[in-house]
Amino acid sequence: MLFIAACTDTENEMSNHVPYMPNPEHTVAVASQHPNGSAVQTKQPSNIGKRNAAEMVAAGFKRYGLEKGIFIFRLDGAVNGTEYIYFDHWGWREGKYINTKSDIGTFDQTTDKIQFLDGERRYEYSPAKGEAYFFESKQVQKAANQYGTTDMTIVGDEMIKKMGGTVKGQNIIQGVTCQVWGVEKYRTELSMWRGITMGERSRAEGLAVARTCISIDTVSVVPLEKMTLPETVKVVGID
Repeated sequence: MLFIAACTDTENEMSNHVPYMPNPEHTVAVASQHPNGSAVQTKQPSNIGKRNAAEMVAAGFKRYGLEKGIFIFRLDGAVNGTEYIYFDHWGWREGKYINTKSDIGTFDQTTDKIQFLDGERRYEYSPAKGEAYFFESKQVQKAANQYGTTDMTIVGDEMIKKMGGTVKGQNIIQGVTCQVWGVEKYRTELSMWRGITMGERSRAEGLAVARTCISIDTVSVVPLEKMTLPETVKVVGID
């Protein structure tokens, strides 16, 4: 989303190319069944905030309602450009490539960055600088506890409601049926599908911005190198 973070980015929450093997010393949460069909954590794991994509899936978490995908978005209006998103592990391993240009009066800015997600760790990578900043977050688990579900698509809907969002109907984007939410406070309309913001129209601060999905691929194998930080990149942690 352009005006709010996606549900599991509640605080804007990836390891190496080596596949992760769960540490037997870590306590994996025991799951009970929530009335909506999602697993609910009844025992807290010892490594909250540090779990990678494989651990999140093993604990019953889903970030999106799709196991994998390659999505392309176009941005128009006050901000122009593209976003390419590659993910698997139900969204817990992801690479987002953002190339935009903002031209608002005297304000002129170009963005070229990549965001990598591996479970509860997020990297902000600037190819021009050759550096990546990362931080880990416990917010996903907090949200799961608060809303009683490990299905983050449900959490996302609840967060939109808390911001005053109401369902306005449905629309079709790239052949899929989206639920349309209106958030009057932010003068924004969101088209949601399986936890993914397929379309967004906003006039916050009087600036018109649109973000629309222009391509969906949920069949192809997602290249691992598109979802993982290059090994040569200098990594800096943020408290």
